[in-house]
Amino acid sequence: MRSGRDALLVGYRRTPFGKADPERGFFRAVRSDDLAAPLLEVLLQDAGLEKDEVDGVLLGAVEMLGEQAHPATAIPFLAGFPPTVGLSVERACTTAMMAVHLAAMCIETGQGEVYLAGGLDSMTHFRIPLVRDGMDLSDVIAEGGTMLSAMNPNPKLFERVNPIELNGGQGAERLAERLGIAREEMDRWALASHQRAVDATRAGRFRDEILPREGLTPAGERAIFAHDQGPRPDTTYEKIASLAPVYADDGRITAATASLQADGAAICLLASRRRAESLGVPPLARLHAVGWAACEPTDLIYSAIPATRKVLQRSGLALEDMGVIEVNEAFACAPIAFMRELGFDDASRINPNGGACALGHPVGASGARLIGTTALEMARRGARFGLATICGGMGQGAATILATEG
Repeated sequence: MRSGRDALLVGYRRTPFGKADPERGFFRAVRSDDLAAPLLEVLLQDAGLEKDEVDGVLLGAVEMLGEQAHPATAIPFLAGFPPTVGLSVERACTTAMMAVHLAAMCIETGQGEVYLAGGLDSMTHFRIPLVRDGMDLSDVIAEGGTMLSAMNPNPKLFERVNPIELNGGQGAERLAERLGIAREEMDRWALASHQRAVDATRAGRFRDEILPREGLTPAGERAIFAHDQGPRPDTTYEKIASLAPVYADDGRITAATASLQADGAAICLLASRRRAESLGVPPLARLHAVGWAACEPTDLIYSAIPATRKVLQRSGLALEDMGVIEVNEAFACAPIAFMRELGFDDASRINPNGGACALGHPVGASGARLIGTTALEMARRGARFGLATICGGMGQGAATILATEG
């Protein structure tokens, strides 16, 4: 039954995703809050809304410090909004998806009619350090200039768990071993991710979501970028298969089968059905159901799976009902594990335009990208339902089912 309080996705935009590289990354000299602020304005312009018609802004970053401190209050102010209710959100890699979920709940409970929600991260400025087997995490923290050094985790945590085991790369290695996911299977998934992302870029399928932004070429020249930096048209299976393991000498995960660290922002515009109809704005999709779940912190790459189980149970739907499925490729083993554990074998419906192995994973933004990309691909395919799901640090997972208005 339709309701005036249904939460509708009426807009979605993101920046190109640049490599997190202090020497060659597109956005190495751009603050992440400066990446995000123009997205707010463009989304409102697209919908014919004024800034004073927004009931709230919910934004997040995985490390909310420095240029990323208080994003939901600082960025609207930076973008020239009048006094606006802001809520800054952090839930590891699920951050931006959680922001969208909270905005939907605000609409459905009558707190407001229009919300901007998403996230951002500069992983050039707040990079994830390489954590290998046998390392002493105190040495990694002391290195400085990384997410871990900025977090400064409580040493008491180390009495409960080996902190090395909380790292995503170590978790991916354990998941691949536990489920028997072979190196070759992950290598071929990463290759397909690049091939799909390159095809999508060439076909213009990201044109409706990417807002071109100024940055620097690898040579240091100013330029406007309207494409993601990560997808590699020249990669081959042989190149990927030749790479050495990253996290352990005898491991299975390489740089190709890990997500590309990236800089970027992604934001969704949500409105109640009542407000969207008054504006005459056709919705991209309706937020049909949301689900959150947690698993063991050391099994973090698995966490999208229990979240998906929960959202399917709540919705009464099955994976076979989903015309499009976006599973965040934190590592190539994540979507492979998803298919195995949930008994789904149609890989053509999963990440059809490539995933984070190719596009990149700016950790505070990816959750909103997954939702927006899913909605746009649903429209292209004429799909009734779509699923976006993402794993997160400390075993935090989130999932979203979208429905078209057919």
